[in-house]
Amino acid sequence: MENLEAIILVILATHNLVRLHLHRGGVASRARRTMRRVMANHIALLHQLLPDICPDNETRLMVEELNTGPHRFWSRQISQDWWERVVLETWDPNQWLQNFRMTKDTFLELCEELRPELQRQTTTMRAPLSVEKRVGIALWKLATTECYRSVANHFGVGRSTVGEVFIEVCLAIEKLLFKKLVALEDPKEVMEGFAEMGFPNCVGVVDRTHIPIICTVRKGTSVSQKGFFPMSMQGTVDHRGRFIDIELSWCGKDKDASFFRNLALCEAMDQGSFVPGNPTMTLGDVEISPLILGDATYPLKKWLMRPFTGNLSPHEEQFNSRLNDCRKVAGQAFGRLKGRWRCLATRLEVAEENIIPVVVGSVVLHNICENRGHALLDGPWAQDGVWDQTPEGHLKFPTSAQDTQDGNLVREALAKYFMSDS
Repeated sequence: MENLEAIILVILATHNLVRLHLHRGGVASRARRTMRRVMANHIALLHQLLPDICPDNETRLMVEELNTGPHRFWSRQISQDWWERVVLETWDPNQWLQNFRMTKDTFLELCEELRPELQRQTTTMRAPLSVEKRVGIALWKLATTECYRSVANHFGVGRSTVGEVFIEVCLAIEKLLFKKLVALEDPKEVMEGFAEMGFPNCVGVVDRTHIPIICTVRKGTSVSQKGFFPMSMQGTVDHRGRFIDIELSWCGKDKDASFFRNLALCEAMDQGSFVPGNPTMTLGDVEISPLILGDATYPLKKWLMRPFTGNLSPHEEQFNSRLNDCRKVAGQAFGRLKGRWRCLATRLEVAEENIIPVVVGSVVLHNICENRGHALLDGPWAQDGVWDQTPEGHLKFPTSAQDTQDGNLVREALAKYFMSDS
């Protein structure tokens, strides 16, 4: 009996040493599981042989301790208080607008729209991030110039988690909302809006901007004077500064010559399919199709108006004045886009394949904010060249003699109409 008790004491002492070793994390995962299982069996056997030395309550506690153990290999504990107890519970509407660029109500509606793509199942390993937290992380990253580590510290997650969630949300926005929200929804309303600004039968204003990025050098890609590798984004906006079409292309000498000619917008306008019904107006004997306005670098076409250049007559000056008044809408829209989502104004730190989803997501969110009337509170959004809209230098898009002739007829008819209407 004395020998048996000595054996039991040795086993218990060994158990204490093993438990200490396990909690220090000095054993590989597979070996750790094996040691726990063996010691749990020993403890259960001791309880059967000598219940007085190893009573039931102590046996149960020791087995539970061995089976649970520290979960140091799953995740580290980070404070969740800022997002869950401060932002969601205490922030007022102005704080939401300043930091997430939208009100809490709009934010929650956006989360419901994206839930089919972002909802994750709860597993035995850990609870997933909520849809609201995922969208919050993405909006914070888009709206600030903070690095991934800083965003991670705010939301109480890992740095790699921020990167994954950021792209997941942008992809979900592109999939679920892009075609729905970046489109010419009500051509009649847009035409009436531009008519009130002085230009009839107009459905949009086109302009371009650079998106600075950090990525590997591509063949034929030019480098901006400011030292980054830019993508060119062309956007067409309506009278309220909402984007109705966007196109992205790499900047470079081998790209610029064909950029405009290959745009889907150009093809749709040439075919008369961009505006449903393709409504026209007649001035004199000139039929005028729905128009888009651009700057002097764009080609002149029957549907694309650019300003007169050179020595101008009074009616040409009047035409340019009205065109430039409408073109301001595009410059202001690009300014608000980059003012809201400031990651587009600095060097975008994403992989090359993720650039388009991030830009598309930003444009969709811009349109949501414009539709809801959410003002940009921490303006001005264009100062000291931070939110430059126009790419450096001027592109000369290709055109044809027939396009120029047709465009001149429309432009002259409009110029004479404006002069007689003034």
